Order: sequence, then structure tokens, then C-alpha cells
Amino acid sequence: MELKLLFELEQRKNFIFTFAEAKSILKSSDASVKNIIKRLKKKKRIIRLQKGTYLFAPLKSGKEGYWSENAFIVVPYLVRTDQYYIGFLSAMNYWGMTEQIPQTVYVVIIRQKRALEAVQTKFVFVKKPKRGDIVKIEIQNSKVNISSKEQTIIDGLLFPQYCLGIDEIAKAIHSSKGELDWEKLIVIAKKEKSIVRRRLGYLLDALGLKQYSKKLEEKFVGFNWLDPKYSKRVLSYSKKWGLKINVAESDLLGFMRGY
Repeated sequence: MELKLLFELEQRKNFIFTFAEAKSILKSSDASVKNIIKRLKKKKRIIRLQKGTYLFAPLKSGKEGYWSENAFIVVPYLVRTDQYYIGFLSAMNYWGMTEQIPQTVYVVIIRQKRALEAVQTKFVFVKKPKRGDIVKIEIQNSKVNISSKEQTIIDGLLFPQYCLGIDEIAKAIHSSKGELDWEKLIVIAKKEKSIVRRRLGYLLDALGLKQYSKKLEEKFVGFNWLDPKYSKRVLSYSKKWGLKINVAESDLLGFMRGY
């Protein structure tokens, strides 16, 4: 029975399956299927992703049972909806906007979901009411949603903690400035909370991109932190952008010394 399930799974191009699919293949009782899956898990031929969903680890995964394929393909099966996208540092790395290699896959969804670990990867789910601008990409014959370059920057400005901070976002903007659709970036920013426009405007000014930052100018009320991830120590105030500056410009633009 184990061999029958492994053979059928080996023939598939998509190696993620559910308990119901395993039962359909084996045409056996729930108890029997559970025992077979349990034995294959011990042999590291099957990896549990979450309740009722498994990853078939073919022989190419090695004797330790490590799955070598891109962890992105697992995401649709973890969220069980098309209302999601891979974002933040994960998307920044995919688009070549950062040299940082994340050990976590960040997923934006419209409902709350606990973080989990599977296939040697941690998956963190960030709740956001609006899905945003996405791109469908194909990896290992599987299609997954990922934030566009512009949406990736906007989301990072909204939640800097999922992109290693505001300085990493500044670096991403600088490294991809020739590839960004600036009109789209401004349009998305204007649809978001004011903190996004404040931070984006400040960064664009600091990067010498004032032809774009001027399109974000408005009358801001009060002051917000430039980076909530950094220490709450005010170095200065930006009246123009309504920000409490807690990251020194030398730290914010430190990466430019390498350009």
C-alpha cells in the first residue's frame, strides 16, 4: 500500500496532496490511510505541512528527507485561498531588491493565521484587509501570487519590521529605481494610510528623488515614527513629512557608500 501511494505521487508534477487525495488513491479506510501516512512520515517520504495537507518528498530530496524545491509553492496549500500573496522581505529577495536571504516566507492574507514551520522554512502570515497589486509567477509548474515591486515597497513602508527596517527599504528603492513603475507606486501610496506617504516621501527626498516625492506632499497632522522597529529616541523632526526621525541619515543611507 505504501508503494502504491508513493508510485502514484511520483507520477504527479505537483507533490503536495491532501488526506482525501491519499484515500482516493488507496481506496482504503481512514484508519488504514492514517497508518500508511504515519509510516511514510517516519521514513521521511512524506512531510506534514498542516492538518490534512502533506508534501511528498521524492527520492531526489535525499536520505534525510529534506525538500529542496522552492518553499513558495507550498503557500497556496497552506492558505487554501487565492486571496494571498508572498510579500515583504521574501518578495524583495525574489525581485532582486535586497541581498538578504530570508529564512522566513512572509505571506499577506486577509484573515488571521498563526505562523507555522514546514519544509525547513518558517511561514509568517500578515493580515492586511486589501490584497494589493500582485503578479502571478510560475515555480516548478506551480503558480503563486507575489507582490509587484511597487506593492512590495508600499507594504514594507507600512510594516518595516517585516523587511529588516526602513534602511533596507531605502536600499531596495535605490537599487530598483530604474525598474519601478513610478506612476503605479505613487497611485498605490495614495490609496494607503498616510504613514506610507510620509515614509515614502521622506525616503525619496533622502535618495535625491524629489521629482517623485513632490507628488506625495500634503498637510500631515501630528508626527509618526520613521521606523517603529528602531529605538524610540527622537533625533529630529521632519515637519514636511510629519515624522519623528529615529534613524540617522548616515545609517539610513549607509549602503550608498558601496555604490
